[in-house]
Amino acid sequence: MTHITKGANTPVPAALLRVAVCRRDLPGTPPVDASALLLDAAGKVRGDADLVFYNQPAHPSGAVRHAGNANGDGQLAEWLELDLPRVEPQVQRVVIAGSCDGGVFGEVPGLAVQALTGDGAVVAHYEVTDASSETAFVLGEFYRRNGEWKFRAVGQGYASGLAGLATDFGIAVEEEPAGPQPFGAVPPPPSGPVPLDTVPSKTTGPGPIPIPADAVPTPPGPGPVGVVPPVPQGGAPFPFGPGFAPVVQRGRGQGVVSVGGSVPPGPVLVDAWHQGEGYIYAYTLTKRNKDDKLVFNNTITDFHGRALVFQGDDRRLRLRVTGDNDWTVSLQPLSAVRHLQGTVQGIGPEVLAYTGTEADVDAEFAGDSDGDGSFVVWSVDAHNLQGSQDLIFNDVGRLRQTAPVPAGPLLLLVEADGPWQLTARPLPALDPGPAMTFEPPAATVPQAPPTAVPPAPPAAVPAAPPAQPYADAGDGAAKDGPRTKGLLGRFGRAKEEHSGRGAKTVTLVNPEPGKPAILEYSIKDENGYGGYRVERLDEYDDADKFIESSTHGVEGRTLVFGSGESEVRLRLERVGAWSLRLLPVEAATPLTGKTEGKGSTVFRYTGPPAVQSLRRLTRDEDPLETSVVQADGRKSMSASTAGRRRPVVGPLSVSAAGYCHLLVTARHTTGWQIEPASLDTVPAFTDKVSGQGYAVVRHTGPAAEMMVRYEVRGLLDLIALWELDERLEPIRRISMATGLQHIPQGIVQVRTSGGGKWTIEARG
Repeated sequence: MTHITKGANTPVPAALLRVAVCRRDLPGTPPVDASALLLDAAGKVRGDADLVFYNQPAHPSGAVRHAGNANGDGQLAEWLELDLPRVEPQVQRVVIAGSCDGGVFGEVPGLAVQALTGDGAVVAHYEVTDASSETAFVLGEFYRRNGEWKFRAVGQGYASGLAGLATDFGIAVEEEPAGPQPFGAVPPPPSGPVPLDTVPSKTTGPGPIPIPADAVPTPPGPGPVGVVPPVPQGGAPFPFGPGFAPVVQRGRGQGVVSVGGSVPPGPVLVDAWHQGEGYIYAYTLTKRNKDDKLVFNNTITDFHGRALVFQGDDRRLRLRVTGDNDWTVSLQPLSAVRHLQGTVQGIGPEVLAYTGTEADVDAEFAGDSDGDGSFVVWSVDAHNLQGSQDLIFNDVGRLRQTAPVPAGPLLLLVEADGPWQLTARPLPALDPGPAMTFEPPAATVPQAPPTAVPPAPPAAVPAAPPAQPYADAGDGAAKDGPRTKGLLGRFGRAKEEHSGRGAKTVTLVNPEPGKPAILEYSIKDENGYGGYRVERLDEYDDADKFIESSTHGVEGRTLVFGSGESEVRLRLERVGAWSLRLLPVEAATPLTGKTEGKGSTVFRYTGPPAVQSLRRLTRDEDPLETSVVQADGRKSMSASTAGRRRPVVGPLSVSAAGYCHLLVTARHTTGWQIEPASLDTVPAFTDKVSGQGYAVVRHTGPAAEMMVRYEVRGLLDLIALWELDERLEPIRRISMATGLQHIPQGIVQVRTSGGGKWTIEARG
C-alpha cells in the first residue's frame, strides 16, 4: 500500500528513487518548482550545497539530482532523483518542497508527491487536499529510522514563500533591489543511458533469444515486395513521412539502386535481404556517385535488415549495394515501419516507431555467433527526423539493459550483429491505494487549515524528460520586482533566449560575474553547405575561433566566461537558424565513473588528480577531443583521438580549487566513452616505454637524455612531450620533435596530432 495521508509514513527501499512533484495540467495554473533540502540531525542544512533545485541541480555527494520537468496524460511534474545509499551519514532527512511562482497553492489542482523505484513501482504517494494561501510547501520527507528509510507525508505550507521555508531550514536570505532576471536551468540528462532497475548492464549467461518465425520476413521471391502494414496504434496514426509505391530491385554482387520521380523528398525505409552466408553492404551515393552514408554492413546468414535514409529535394536517391550472393532491396514509405508495442524481436538492423507515452525500454541482445557483436540503438524525434539522435543503448556482447525513452512519436534505429528483443514498459499511473496507518512523527508538524479543494483522481505522472534549460537574461530580458539574492536569488527563471537566423554579433552578459557558465547552442549551417563559424571578439574586434560546425556539430554545450568575465561578444557567420542559452556552471554533469554520450558537453570533476581514457563509440572519423579547464579559466589539452577508434589517455589536472571542468568537443553524431582512473594506472618506466596516440606516462628514473621516435602519419603530424606537475597541470613543453630529448623524472604527457605509434627509450 503506497497511498498515504497527511502525517502518515511508509517504508521505502534504500535504492535509487525517482520523486515527482506533480499537479494537473490546466490553463492558468501557477507553475510549481520542486526542490530538495538535505538536513542534519538538528534539522538544518549544512550549507548552500544542501539545497538542490533547477539552478543547482546536483548535490556534491551525487545523492540528489534535479531531473527536469515533463507533461503527459493531463499531468505536469518536476522530477528529482534520490539515491538513498549515497546519502551521507550526517544527513538524517531529505525534505521535498515546492514553491509557487505567480500564485498560491490553493490555485494548484491535484498537487501531489510520488516516489517510484527504478522499475516504475510506486512506493509512496501523497496528495495535498488542504492547500490555501501558501506560496511554498513542504510536501514530504525521507528520513532514517532504525537503519531503514521511510517517507512521511508532511503537508506544511508557508505563506511567506520560499524565503520563509528556506529560513526555517538554515538558509540565510537577503533582499536586493529589482534587477535583471538571472538565468536558470534544468540539469543535463546523463551522458549516457542510466538503467534504473537492478538488471545487470551486461550478462554472459543467456543463450540466444528465441525469435518467432514471423519476426524476420522470408527473403522475397520473384514477385513484388509489398508494403508491410503498420501496427494499429489506436487513434490517428502519426504519418512519419510521405507515401509512395514501393521500389524493388534485385541483384547479385555489386549493383546500383536508383529512385525515380515516384518517390517524393523525405524519409525512406530501406529493406534489404541477402541470401545465405556472406557479406552485404550498401552506401548512399553523392552527386558525384561517391560513397556517402553507410546503410548496411553485415555478415548475418540469410540477412534481413532495415535502415532509414532520405530522398533529397535536389537529387534522386541512389544506393550502391554489394553482396556475396543474391540480394533484394525494397524502398518503402516510412508508414511500413514496425511499431514497438509490448515486445518486438528481430535479428540485425531495424527501424521501429514508438508512439506511446514515456517508458522504460528493456533490451536483450544475444550477440553474434561468437557471443560478441555490437548492439546500438538511437532515438530520433519523428517531428525532426534529420535532427540530432539520442544514444539509448551502446554495448558489445550479450547484454540485458534498461533505458528510458521520452514520449513518442519517435523512431528507434537499431544496429545489431545478432538477435535482439526490445520491450516497452510505459510508466505506471498513480497508485490510488488505501491509506497507511500512522506512526508518531519525530517532530510536531504545523498544519495548514483545510480548504474545500477536492482531490484530483490519480493520473499517469509524466516521465522525467530530457533537460529543457532556461534561457539567460540576455538582451531585452524581462524585469521583475524585488527578489532574493545569493543562492535563492537564482530561483528566478529568465523569459528569453538569444535566437535568430543569419549572421549576427551577440553580446552575452554573465549573470554571475566571477564564475564561468555553460553555453548550450543549437546552430544550423547556412543552406546546409560550408559549415558555420562562431568567433569570439575582443575589445579591438580581433576574432578568435570559438566553435564551428566541423568540430562542435549543430548542437551541444561548451564553457563561456571561463575567467569570470562580465560579458563576451560572439560573431556568428554562415549560420541559418540558431539559438544560444546560458546555464549555470553547476549544470555540468558530475564525472564520477565511466560515462557514455555523444556530441560536445561539459563535465565537472571533483577529486584528486587522475587520468581519463577517451574512446570513440561511432564509426565516423570526425574530431573527438577533451580539454581541462581550471577554476581560474586556464585551459589545457587533455586527449584527442585524431579521428581514430583506438582509446587514448589524458590527464584530469586539478588545481588548488579541488575541481576542474572537462570539455568534450565532438560533432553531435559522434559517440564517445570517458572513464576516469587513478594515477596508479599510469605506466611507469625507467629505460623504455611505447604507445600510440595521446598518453600519460611516469618516468621513475633520473632525468636523462632519451631517444624519442614517432611514426609520422602526415605532413603536419607532430609529437609533443609535456612535463606535468603533481597536480597533472602542464608546466613545461619538453619538445615537439623526435631524436634525443631531455626527459625529466616525473609524469609526462604525450600528445600526437596524427595518433601514430611512439617510443621513448634510453640510449643503448
